[in-house]
Amino acid sequence: MRALLALLLFPVVAHAVDPTGTRFTDVSKDSGLRIAENTGVGGTNPHAVAIEDFDGDGLPDVIILTFGKPHVYYFRNLGNMKFKDVTTGSGLEGFEGDGTGIAVADFDRDGHLDVYCTSLRNGASRLYRNKGDGTFEDVSVKAGVLVKGAARSCSWCDVDGDGRPDLYVTRPDGANLLFRNNKGNTFTDIAKEAGVELADRHSLGCVFGDIDGDGRDDLFVTSYDSQVSALFKNLGGGKFKDITKEAGLDRRASAVGCVFADVFNRGKLDLYVSTDSWLAGANYTEEQLLKMKKTVEPNMLSVNDGKGKFTADPFPVYKSLGHDIIIEDLDHDGLPDIYLGVDAESGNKWATSKGGNPLWTRGGGKAWEDVSKAWGVRQEANCVCVPAADLDGDGDLDLLLISFYSQPVLLRNETNDKNWLRVRATGTTSSRDGIGAKVSVFTVDGAKKQLVGFRQIHSGAGYCRCSPLEAHLGLGRVPAAGYRVEVQFPASGKLVVRENVKPGQRLNVAEE
Repeated sequence: MRALLALLLFPVVAHAVDPTGTRFTDVSKDSGLRIAENTGVGGTNPHAVAIEDFDGDGLPDVIILTFGKPHVYYFRNLGNMKFKDVTTGSGLEGFEGDGTGIAVADFDRDGHLDVYCTSLRNGASRLYRNKGDGTFEDVSVKAGVLVKGAARSCSWCDVDGDGRPDLYVTRPDGANLLFRNNKGNTFTDIAKEAGVELADRHSLGCVFGDIDGDGRDDLFVTSYDSQVSALFKNLGGGKFKDITKEAGLDRRASAVGCVFADVFNRGKLDLYVSTDSWLAGANYTEEQLLKMKKTVEPNMLSVNDGKGKFTADPFPVYKSLGHDIIIEDLDHDGLPDIYLGVDAESGNKWATSKGGNPLWTRGGGKAWEDVSKAWGVRQEANCVCVPAADLDGDGDLDLLLISFYSQPVLLRNETNDKNWLRVRATGTTSSRDGIGAKVSVFTVDGAKKQLVGFRQIHSGAGYCRCSPLEAHLGLGRVPAAGYRVEVQFPASGKLVVRENVKPGQRLNVAEE
């Protein structure tokens, strides 16, 4: 049933365009996405989020992890931007937080998406196996993925190319973990022999991506408290090499979130890193922090040369208390936009993030411009996660803002056109969930093809969130009549091609 639904186009949901001209409309009030009444200090504080179709009905559902009881909320998507709290009886309600990160994968290849949840509480991180009907069972003990200490973020990736997703977990006060999938229902921690422990760091975010085009996904891990983050080259066979310095990424900073994405439509994964420039709201001036041997570094966009070396882009200097980042084409002009979740509530009074979440776009490929206010997304809160997903099935990406001291905010995208493609990859030799697959879209003129956009499917990126396991591409203001879609699968290296693909549809590409 799930495979059939994936082949069908999502129904276009008709709704009126916002008369104010903003691109996004706040539809939170009647959405049903609401958690405990007290979200203030000492209450129930949202912190992590995953969006995916967990029950196989073709609609993306939402899981939110929190600090404070209850520690998890599971919302089923009813369609038309309506959600129902189905936490009770789901099997997730046993999670005892404080929930910090979440990532999704089909770890046992049964066709259902499973969930790993990290927690700052010692021993509370958990793996939940999807039973096939959208309910879950805790398999942490028998799978061997219990974390003795605190954990922060997590990300799935087939690091050894055996077709099974492996799991990386960051920790704030000890060695990070890399759980190798044993081609069954168990895992083994190989972080030390793989060379990715980072036992001397305060690790926060993590993301996998093939930065040099060799077919293996590399790993970037952010480090907090004025430390150096780390870039690891995947050598194959579950082995990594630290190439941070030679890659040009050995900056000391209090880094938080990280995203690999093709920002400039070149078919190469660039890197954006968010920072907590002001050390979690400590009210010191920049001069005072520097005297304390702390860094006050801005967020950074680094451009990849395609061989694994990066140079800083002249992106707007922005010193913030930054968290999650998404890099997606929110207006379908064919150019990825950058949206950043920041702490605009409790931050340092000198930080530039006091105005709320910035959203940078490059209209016509020109200089970056902050359009967050004009587009209606300049949320002023302690915003931790900012996932983008097509929650109403109309083809554009909506936003779900997860803020630590307030209710979730659901913003419906009013672009409402046909200038897009959504591509989901299904592996046979590779991971069934499509993690690591590379999606390229081209226009074709005779024997010549022109790249429109490139995406790699990630599970767990940015900071503490997991967006749907698919590629969404805007096609520009005037889309072509048809496109060439290429999907390269990671384990086999096989390239699957679809010709003359019409715009405005959701495409499922299987590894043949």
